[in-house]
Amino acid sequence: MIDVHSQASKYLDLDDIVPLMDRAGVARTLLSARRGLAVKKIAAFARAHPERITASVRIKGGPFRNNAPKFYTRLAKQLADPVFKAMAEIMIYHAEKRKGDAAEVNLDFDEPQVLATVSAAREHGWPIILHIEFGSYVGDHAAFMANFERFLRTQGNFPVAVTHLGQLEADSVNRLIEKHPNIHFITSHANTIVVRQSNKPWVDMFDGGKLAEAWKTLVTKHPDRFILAFDNVWREHWGQFYIDQAILWQRALQDLPSPVAHMIAHKNAERLWKLPPARMIFRIAR
Repeated sequence: MIDVHSQASKYLDLDDIVPLMDRAGVARTLLSARRGLAVKKIAAFARAHPERITASVRIKGGPFRNNAPKFYTRLAKQLADPVFKAMAEIMIYHAEKRKGDAAEVNLDFDEPQVLATVSAAREHGWPIILHIEFGSYVGDHAAFMANFERFLRTQGNFPVAVTHLGQLEADSVNRLIEKHPNIHFITSHANTIVVRQSNKPWVDMFDGGKLAEAWKTLVTKHPDRFILAFDNVWREHWGQFYIDQAILWQRALQDLPSPVAHMIAHKNAERLWKLPPARMIFRIAR
């Protein structure tokens, strides 16, 4: 499996990540910095583990949210370093979490910091990852969706991936897939384990340890549009919580046709981010 989007903060010991990946059966993680962790540490970590860690350019944080000069300085510094081979999520709408520890973000698609990041991703040939929480959005949903679809059209065939399925249920995801050839959906937080411990409107793709029938039908019909990720954010995510989700996904993938399972687990990531084939297989240990 490849995890196309997870994060590390200064509160996490980076040396714990690869052993946890081994236990979770994750061959590669696309990793970005957050909350006090210097981007140079992510760069050094990726250089130390080139077969396991791909450094993603950090976007999120106050400088991005406020369109501060520091954001552009940090962006340019990362883009100049060849160890960075992916762009992390671009925050469009993010509801406040943990009483301000993760602040609300509410930006238009044509904000200058968004445009600068999208342009950089396109220039480097990296998929555009957007963080959008349609389920949490408190404004005009129809207008917000229309703006999102307008953005998709402006990108032509360039791949756009939405974390957490955008908090959209299967019928909405299907409609977008049928209409937009460039949209992809990242499966982070879209499982029973996350839903049970959160009061946020994450989507649960599972039913009884397997994919629910609507989701199984959809991923089988469009296997090239779904990409596995865990989006470990907080320190406690990097532990048994992570491993339990990985086990759940491995069991669900075994219930799918083999070509479909491989596309979701790693082949879509390899194709979109031009990654080497994931060849490592690990025994799962609780």
